[in-house]
Amino acid sequence: MPMVTTQRADMSFCPGCSHGIVLEQIGAALERMGLQPEQVCLVSDIGCIGIADRYFSCHTFHGLHGRSLTYAEGIKRVRPDLMVIVLIGDGGCGIGTAHLVHSARRGVGIKVLVCNNFNFGMTGGQHSPTTPPHGCTATTPDGVVDSPFDVCQTVMVNGASHVARCSAHDRTCGEVIEAALRSPGFALVDLWELCVAYYVPTNKLSPPALVELSERLELPFGLLRSIPRPAAETEPCPTVERDPAAASGASEQGRSITWRGRTEICVAGSAGQRVRSAVGVIGEILVAGGVFTAQHDDFPITVRKGHSISNLVVSDVPIQYTGMDAPDVVVVLSEDGLRRLSGVSSLKPSCLVVAEGSLVLPPVSAEVRRFDLRTIGKVADKASAALVIVTAALVHGKWIEPHTLLAAAKQCVSGRYAQENLRAIEAGCRLQLSMDASSPMTVPD
Repeated sequence: MPMVTTQRADMSFCPGCSHGIVLEQIGAALERMGLQPEQVCLVSDIGCIGIADRYFSCHTFHGLHGRSLTYAEGIKRVRPDLMVIVLIGDGGCGIGTAHLVHSARRGVGIKVLVCNNFNFGMTGGQHSPTTPPHGCTATTPDGVVDSPFDVCQTVMVNGASHVARCSAHDRTCGEVIEAALRSPGFALVDLWELCVAYYVPTNKLSPPALVELSERLELPFGLLRSIPRPAAETEPCPTVERDPAAASGASEQGRSITWRGRTEICVAGSAGQRVRSAVGVIGEILVAGGVFTAQHDDFPITVRKGHSISNLVVSDVPIQYTGMDAPDVVVVLSEDGLRRLSGVSSLKPSCLVVAEGSLVLPPVSAEVRRFDLRTIGKVADKASAALVIVTAALVHGKWIEPHTLLAAAKQCVSGRYAQENLRAIEAGCRLQLSMDASSPMTVPD
């Protein structure tokens, strides 16, 4: 099967655009290298070159503007056996400069082909970081005054092992691309092209003029660096057998936790109370048990002072909307958290509100239960109070059985605070909510 599936004349690029030439040269180089479609992944982002995906028979990934390098590096790290090629424009290089720099620095063996036509051709011909001085564009009708962004020198100074620059119209373009693809480390080719829709008409650019422009700007064509530096070590992703039906939520097989419907949980406290950690632990346990969850946190930039709120949506089917409209459980640990909450008075009657005993709540129609932090400190570390209370609230509301939660926790809770978290969950399962709303929780001996 040919790597490129469409003739240049049938591609959607403007007549005379250089992108079609580049795609043909990439396909020919891959075929000369003997690579099969399943051995190649082409990664692109926004821009005219981004529509290249449809013309290749290999794996493709299309993402956000300037971010193709991050996707490509992630793919290469988990699938080091793949030839991963990035197709990115000069606009994408400008938007994703930080990604470009750090991908070169890390040296993962992705191959970056910059389709550089000196403007944002897809969005109306605005100037880009590589627009030459005096270049006339939609946003610089009197000419650019800035120096152009040197893509090649940028990656070279940050450790790229193979770097070249050439015109897409040069007869050696295919050889230059192939040499980059064969390079073991991070490789980049700056391919100078013609945007016939916008840049060429206002700047009288032509294939010979590209060579002259290269000389005038002292941005030479040719091989600029070739160091036999191996790619950074990557580890293949372990193969995991998955049941597609279970993954889609269509089957209960393999689930250790049964959850019915959608549940919205809000935990509000202060910095240092490990609110987000507590919700994260519960979320991880539920996910490991086959339930879908989505966590969203709210806290000020002064992360060690002020409020800390964590919302958790739990569902037996994939979550399409992660907003918190009608909480089923609200846990309030501190005055900071209470002040940050809105709409407490309008909580639905079926909502369970679990609040620290000293807090003055506004009038609510929801069910209210109280707890005393000093009581919690007798059965678990004070820093684990949030996890204790969230666990107790879920058990009290019969969203989950204590033995089910404990069994799932013992299977998946790990890390530095594993034992502390397990003790907190066990304490939460033992904790009994008083049936008298004015009384605090009590802990059985």
